[in-house]
Amino acid sequence: MSKTILLTILCTCACVTAFAQDNEEAHNDVSFSFGAAVPAGSDTAYLQKAPMLLFSYGYRFNRFFQAEGGLQMAFGAANNQNPEQSDFGSVQGGDHELMIPFSGRFFIPLPLKQWQVSVGGGPTYLHYAETAPSDYSGCLTCTSRGGWGLQGFTTVRYFFGDNWYVGTTVQYVSASINGEPVGNIPGTKTTDHWANALFGVGLRF
Repeated sequence: MSKTILLTILCTCACVTAFAQDNEEAHNDVSFSFGAAVPAGSDTAYLQKAPMLLFSYGYRFNRFFQAEGGLQMAFGAANNQNPEQSDFGSVQGGDHELMIPFSGRFFIPLPLKQWQVSVGGGPTYLHYAETAPSDYSGCLTCTSRGGWGLQGFTTVRYFFGDNWYVGTTVQYVSASINGEPVGNIPGTKTTDHWANALFGVGLRF
């Protein structure tokens, strides 16, 4: 997996060098999305569908290429029912699943000015953790696990004017995860797959 990630990063850097900056484009792209994180394949034995949020920032080099990073979080996919020991005693635990993607996005030229279609992908880091409610600090028994993988996506956007847009993204994630048990997830190395669907709003400037 490490060789695949290194190759992806090198290809992304090569693309950045290959595409010269276009001063006519709005270079900054900020978006906020929400939707569903959906486990795929055998992962459904220990993961379940969960709500997901995504915040991302991209820098567009020209009309074809954009580099971006983001932070995604799903809530409760591991269905953690374990009591967690905190500074305030035993409390009902929860869980969250973080995904931190690093992507290259390619824009497909279209004759329609208000519509935009793009595809992309790159490495991503996943981190799962058991949590205690926010009112309780100092969780003593919360566990976590994580690992690297790859993700790819397709996005369709509709623009209101030149800057504001709404859009939908379909994303597929595959990663090797290892660490402690989290909720229903066993404490062994697993290969997890996610098929995420997100709707978002954004601004380019």
